[in-house]
Amino acid sequence: MATLAELWAVWEKISRRRPLVHCITNPVTVNDCANVLLAAGARPFMAAHPDEVEEVQLHADALVINLGAISQLDSIGKAARRAVACGHPIIVDPVGVSASSLRRRSCIELLEEFHVACVRGNGAEIRALLSDTGTAAGVDADEETAAAEVASALARRHGCTVVSSGAVDAVTDGRRAFGVSNGDAMMTRVTGMGCMLSSLLGAAYAVESSPLAAAAVCAAVELSGELAAAGTRSARRGPAHFRDLFVDTLYSLDEAQFMGGAKYSEG
Repeated sequence: MATLAELWAVWEKISRRRPLVHCITNPVTVNDCANVLLAAGARPFMAAHPDEVEEVQLHADALVINLGAISQLDSIGKAARRAVACGHPIIVDPVGVSASSLRRRSCIELLEEFHVACVRGNGAEIRALLSDTGTAAGVDADEETAAAEVASALARRHGCTVVSSGAVDAVTDGRRAFGVSNGDAMMTRVTGMGCMLSSLLGAAYAVESSPLAAAAVCAAVELSGELAAAGTRSARRGPAHFRDLFVDTLYSLDEAQFMGGAKYSEG
């Protein structure tokens, strides 16, 4: 079983190695994604033009693809091919696939054409990527168990790690399974928390190729959200204050806070 110390070592490695993370991401959250990467010690590059993404990817350490950038499918394909050629990890955020057949179809094609390191979405998005097989249908156990089962099925299908975000983040590669139960309801009052988490996964997979990368990011993000929410309530402030405090908390997160506050389990 992996320890919290091992997860912290992965998180701390981001700031030491400062990976360059190429993000083709949701225009709604591009600024927030860049800022959390900087806060964690990584270097963001938010390129999207089809004539530049291959060159940018050549110099990057990871690629994050967010289906919120659905109008950039040409750029996504070019960047993904270059990432594969360079041996760079690819992170896919299937935002909106449960509501858009175009996004769902495009995401499935992406997963079938390219080997990705990690897929991160909410429970509905992860289920949507399996809906053609009926794998997710009829799973009526408790919500946490269902999310873990569906995530495991998707991971086995595509040979990748899957993160299903929720009250408990389920992380699995189809063999090992991790759960992170930090977080706060305030995180649902700010758009883009999932996009930010996915961007940070790019930084983690640039320095660590195992599922521990995903577990470490989930623990750091959810714990920072929990701490920032407590600070926001103490200040009697709202979501805008929380968003800024979250970035500050992520930036200043230290080993003592992580070891004392992260709620992590394996198995």
